[in-house]
Amino acid sequence: MTRITIVDLARMSGVSIKTVSRVLNKQTGVRPEKRAEIEKLIADTGFKPNPAARALSGSRSYLIGLIFERPVTHYYQHELQIGALDACRQAGYHLVIEGLADLRHLPRDQMKAQLATSRFDGVVLAPPVCDDAFMLDLFDELEVPVVRISPVQHFERSPYVFIDDEAAGYDLTRWLIELGHRRIAFIENLRGRGSNEARKAGYRQALADAGLESHPEWIVRGDVRVNNGFDEAETLLSRPDRPTAIFAAADYIAFGAMAAAAKLKLSVPEDLSIVGFDDAPGTLSVWPPLSTVHQPMKGLAEEATRMLLERINGRDVPAAHQLDYFIAKRQSAAAPK
Repeated sequence: MTRITIVDLARMSGVSIKTVSRVLNKQTGVRPEKRAEIEKLIADTGFKPNPAARALSGSRSYLIGLIFERPVTHYYQHELQIGALDACRQAGYHLVIEGLADLRHLPRDQMKAQLATSRFDGVVLAPPVCDDAFMLDLFDELEVPVVRISPVQHFERSPYVFIDDEAAGYDLTRWLIELGHRRIAFIENLRGRGSNEARKAGYRQALADAGLESHPEWIVRGDVRVNNGFDEAETLLSRPDRPTAIFAAADYIAFGAMAAAAKLKLSVPEDLSIVGFDDAPGTLSVWPPLSTVHQPMKGLAEEATRMLLERINGRDVPAAHQLDYFIAKRQSAAAPK
């Protein structure tokens, strides 16, 4: 079959190529009835934009960059990619995943030149790159619009999307307190960085508001590079004053804590309640199912990408957009004995 082109669409709908281009790029300046007619024609013909041809026709590349420090096969990054990809597809853009770790050895000018060759129309910065002032400066110099996901500093530098990690940490800890727990430990997420600190602050504030002491020895750090908090949880649970509940700052840390409890023959939740954060796919596969904070990871990336596309099209966007979370209350947490 002959490939349908934008010229064909313009001829078939009786409008200019520029009008079809406006419809494809979700731009204003087209009457609603004509827009609907062209959109139906696009759907009926199965037209797919040619990104190379579109880039040649103007200054845009129709490429959006999703920037990680190091892309890995991790559910958090996977969900961000799916969300950004969905938003790009809806707008006729293509998503490119970029990692910075392999570029860090380059001198500043070379790193800048390398990023310039990508010809991104805009970039979405994921944690922890979102808080990297060096990278924000580079993209400013390249005049590449930026929207960030869950930053914890430099809030004035660009628009961003987020959930209130501190409030979520507070609410989750408060729920454990309401269940009757008084000895609640916190296992930090080494990878979480800024969000980890916010969740820990919420945990501490909930304890303080309930008149409970925050024991420094009950706050330990889990390391995904070793064994997901297993050793730290085993140490906590071997104490004579062991906690009756563990708040893990990420679900994979909670999984390590559940394994440590099993090794010590402690039953969850009869002997120990365990809660996590993120609502990863595995939370429903473990037994008992893990209580956790549901973070809309896909939604964060999708909204960040939409905001970025609005910026690219010259439209105003809010300085910050907050998404909701909720506590998924499952069988891993219950009242203590």
